[in-house]
Amino acid sequence: MVDSVTSKPPILAGVGQKMASDIPKLRPEKIQNIQPIAQNISLASALAQKGPPFDAARIASLKEAIASGNYRIDLGAIADGVIRFGSKSPG
Repeated sequence: MVDSVTSKPPILAGVGQKMASDIPKLRPEKIQNIQPIAQNISLASALAQKGPPFDAARIASLKEAIASGNYRIDLGAIADGVIRFGSKSPG
């Protein structure tokens, strides 16, 4: 026989009760540290909504240079950058 979908409590039901029971255990000194975290989250959210920096004039000038054949690639500068990047030790 198959049990009804509603015959069992949700798996996360106990998790919410456990978290609620832990609230009184929070110490005031830990609660005071929430303010800077909230400010950082607010700043991160604002920056995410704003989107990445975008210079439309620079993009247009690069497109024009590429289309006209005036955009030159400096292979030496690229090679130097690859070497500098590769020479940095991780961590």
